Amino acid sequence: MGPTGLILAFILALIVIALFATLVGRYRRCPSNRILVIYGKTGRGAAKTIHGGAAFVWPLLQDYAYLDLEPFVVPIELTNALSQENIRVSVPTTITAAISIEEGLMQNAAVRLLGLTQDEIKNQVQDIILGQMRAVIATMAIEEINSDRQAFMAKVNDAVSTELDKIGVTVINVNIRDIEDESGYIQALGRKAAAEAVNQANIDVAEQERRGQTGVAERERDRRRAVSAADAEAVIGEKLAERDRRSRTAEYDAEAVQVEAANLAKQAAYRADQQVAEQEARRRAEEAARVADGSIRVAEQNAERAAEEARAVREEARLRAEVVVPAEAERTSILVSADAERERQIRVAQGQAEAVRLRLLAEAEGTRAVLEAKAEGYRELVEASDGAAQAASFLVVERLVEVANVQAEAIKNLPLDKVIVWDSGSGDGGLSNLGKRVIGALPPMHDLARMAGLELPDYLGKVHAEPKGGENAATGPDAAATADDAKGAD
Repeated sequence: MGPTGLILAFILALIVIALFATLVGRYRRCPSNRILVIYGKTGRGAAKTIHGGAAFVWPLLQDYAYLDLEPFVVPIELTNALSQENIRVSVPTTITAAISIEEGLMQNAAVRLLGLTQDEIKNQVQDIILGQMRAVIATMAIEEINSDRQAFMAKVNDAVSTELDKIGVTVINVNIRDIEDESGYIQALGRKAAAEAVNQANIDVAEQERRGQTGVAERERDRRRAVSAADAEAVIGEKLAERDRRSRTAEYDAEAVQVEAANLAKQAAYRADQQVAEQEARRRAEEAARVADGSIRVAEQNAERAAEEARAVREEARLRAEVVVPAEAERTSILVSADAERERQIRVAQGQAEAVRLRLLAEAEGTRAVLEAKAEGYRELVEASDGAAQAASFLVVERLVEVANVQAEAIKNLPLDKVIVWDSGSGDGGLSNLGKRVIGALPPMHDLARMAGLELPDYLGKVHAEPKGGENAATGPDAAATADDAKGAD
């Protein structure tokens, strides 16, 4: 490489270094207390705002500036503002504000405040705040402004914040220093409040004094009650001592009188006048003794009555504790036991009723089965025989043994003097005329039963009343044969 190449390389290096230095110099970092505003060809509208970051500013196409975020104090000397009652008030206020760091509000600040000094920004903010405060005061009463400062400041803050957002400024604090009016209404309200406070304090003092005096009177009342009770006890003690003294004095006087009367009795014959005096003294002594004895008895009766009342109260309490309370407990226990026993009896009765029902159902089922079996047997018997009449004859034959046994038992111990043999005399035998012969044997069976004093069952038939003309009269050819057979038997 020749000298020309070296020179070109050096120039190229210088160009690169200069370009790098230029690019580095156009890379801007935004501190935390500022807003970086990039204006020119940004592709984002009028300006691009950055807080707490960095960005590259293209030379020739873009440029940049900073907005300070330091808070600033705006003094508001608001005077002669009309309230809701058309009273002019003065509200000196101090508001602390700063440029907002919200995205949309930073755009507003970049558009409206970029390039302005701090004083110019304060003037704009002051004008906006004055107008909004006058509007807020016009909607509120003086008493409301004075009594509720927090509500007033909240309304001012809301109204001012809405307008300051349009220029990208936010309110940090609102401090109302004082509220005055040219008519003295607020001072009058203060005096009224002070008077009310003083009156309330006086009322409280009077109430406390009244309570104190009431407490003192109550304490004095309690003290006087205690003193009266003590005095009463002292008087009662004195009366009891006086009663004892008088009782003993009466006893001693009585003894003295008795001794003196004994001495005077010995001298009765010699001193008649003294005897009269002695009798008078004795009478007086007896009266004094009776009076003392009556007082003692009254006191004893009162004491006994009080003691009886105390014993009655104590006895009532003891009886209540020993008798009434256990009786109540026992009554409750008996009621509970009775309820349990009643429930048990109900359950037992229900079980027994269910058992009886089941037993009757079983018996009914058994009886039904027996009757069904008999009906089935009777039906088969009728089907096997020539008809219902023949089947009835078979059933009668089955019962003849029982009938014979009944007849034998009936006449076993009876003295027989006559035997009747009943025969049709037709000479038929076998089973061909069995039913006829059995039916023909029924009348003599009834005769035999009547002779024995018995009544045969209904299923063996009934014999109609005999016709007139004789006890054993009969008609027809069989009657003659029966008579002949009877004679032969005799």
